[in-house]
Amino acid sequence: MQRAMLVFGLAATVSLVLAPEAFAQRFEYPPEDFGLRRKAVCDSVERDGMVLIFGKTRVQPGVRFRQDNDFFYLTGNENLNAILLMDAASCDAHLFLPPQTEREASRDGWNWLYDESAPDERGFTAIQPIYTLEEVLARRRTGGEQTLHVRLSERTEVDQSRGDVAIFMARRFMSPWATQESEDAWRVEKLRQRYPYYQLKDISPHIDALRMIKTEGEAEALRRNGWISAEAHRQAIAITKVGIYEYEIEAEAAYVMLKHGAEGNGYPAIVGSGPNGNVWHYQENSRQLEDGDLIVMDYGASYGYQTIDITRTWPASGKFTELQERAYRCVLEAQKAIIAAMVPGVTRAETREIARAIYAKWGFDDRYAGGAGHFTGMSVHDVGDYSAPLQAGMVIAVEPIIEIKEENLHIRIEDTILITDDGPVVLSAHVPKEVDEILALVGSRQR
Repeated sequence: MQRAMLVFGLAATVSLVLAPEAFAQRFEYPPEDFGLRRKAVCDSVERDGMVLIFGKTRVQPGVRFRQDNDFFYLTGNENLNAILLMDAASCDAHLFLPPQTEREASRDGWNWLYDESAPDERGFTAIQPIYTLEEVLARRRTGGEQTLHVRLSERTEVDQSRGDVAIFMARRFMSPWATQESEDAWRVEKLRQRYPYYQLKDISPHIDALRMIKTEGEAEALRRNGWISAEAHRQAIAITKVGIYEYEIEAEAAYVMLKHGAEGNGYPAIVGSGPNGNVWHYQENSRQLEDGDLIVMDYGASYGYQTIDITRTWPASGKFTELQERAYRCVLEAQKAIIAAMVPGVTRAETREIARAIYAKWGFDDRYAGGAGHFTGMSVHDVGDYSAPLQAGMVIAVEPIIEIKEENLHIRIEDTILITDDGPVVLSAHVPKEVDEILALVGSRQR
């Protein structure tokens, strides 16, 4: 299967992406989407090999369960302790799930192992008890070295890239009391011990190449999420006034996201006022707004396992100072110029030069001028090849910044952009960013 067969007819739907409409239901992908993804992965690896992917084994306390990104991408399954095994030549897909007791099912519901229609409806060759996996792997022994594609890279999380997960793991290792390896590392070690005749290869690059270019279903989920996350920002700006707390702004945005069907946060809300705006990943959100403060809110939802990244900056009083407005207009001009240049074939380096020239014109330091930024998708900092020219189907967050710490000034304007053959589409366009429009919105629900 060629990757092009997975890709959405993006140019034909640009007007739909821009339509301002509310959504109040969860997003579901048709089972066929996952079958097409599995076929694309099978076609990209050695035909004599197998692909082995593991789902999550535990629920993170206090939040709604979210399946491992790679596993969900290929299965659509959200059961705990699930495992996928695929034969690359035939692309026969076997799903392995743990047997459940009545008590377990009363708590979590029955998993797909107990749904007789699931294999046919979901496109699996079979759904089997998890304890049969070891024998299946052993029976595949045919003599000579065989290839088993597993994840040798770190997994992605909704708010962490593979690189982020690896860095945080390395920082954890600095403590002598936290040196246990990750689940994936442990699995790789056990597979090598138990099945030395399998040559293990990393499946991550094959999945990443597919995740980088969005499918029709993913583009639709992103379109809806763009409106939802933008509406959350609109309402948060509208309730702003001097004297309220940062967490009130967060609460308003979170309410809007959940009301319109989001599964939850794409990442913890960043609502930084005054000096907190200069802490890029500030999350305490506890300060009371004061006159003269700028508010930097960086927040987006997870919807259909797709994330949106938006940042808006606005004054708590509804009025910029001269320096704040000049910096804001510089960032806005740079962001709009970067976005206009984001067409297939353009490189990130070219967009960075556009931003630098605009910063120089306004007389600001260009350290954070940026350009076409990070990929966005199943993770807010998603997988993808940053050296590749832009391609239709990529989704990229653009966020030029001006920061002057001694002035408590941090201006950031960020939108999530869909690249199409007909030009860039701003998925988060529903929330304003022009100076007059955003100032008119500040506190508009308080009047």
